[in-house]
Amino acid sequence: MAMGKRQLVLAALVVALGAAVYLNWALSGNTKLPATQAVTSGRELGETLLVNASGSKSSSSSLDKNSSAVDTGASVAGDDYFTSARLSREKARDESVEMLKKVVSGTGETDAAKQTAVSQADTIAQNLVKETEIENLIKAKGFADCVTFLQNGECSVVVKTKSNSQNDAIVVRDIVTDQTGLSYDKIKIVECE
Repeated sequence: MAMGKRQLVLAALVVALGAAVYLNWALSGNTKLPATQAVTSGRELGETLLVNASGSKSSSSSLDKNSSAVDTGASVAGDDYFTSARLSREKARDESVEMLKKVVSGTGETDAAKQTAVSQADTIAQNLVKETEIENLIKAKGFADCVTFLQNGECSVVVKTKSNSQNDAIVVRDIVTDQTGLSYDKIKIVECE
């Protein structure tokens, strides 16, 4: 049973890789999981941040800077927050769609303006579907309630949770990334008790 050059090279690479992994583990002296280290260490690019929304108005009002549709006052708590946030989101979306319909049906509008309006309406519809999918998947993972705001290439998610766990942030971030394709630094997660 003769071993060829390829088998010897392959065996040497496997042994070298195993040695490198062992040395890295042994010399680091840290036995935490890599995902846990990334979340608990200092802020890094792409790191998910879980924010408690029950504290101050400024932390929750920064949820969606570009939309006047979100009522994020600290006086709104619990289920009332989620209901009012959904209603505000829908109201703003309906107003936007109505304005786009006027542009599309307007006789004095150019073809370029109509194409832009149709494109924006399509984006609104796609965002609505993605927000609904994200909310349903997050609720399926055991969260009591949540509301998602997807706009301008960023996603903000407000979740109702009883525990302030970084693992919860990882679960939410992974769901949003899978559904939208957004990078981690474009996702904001806010906790609401």
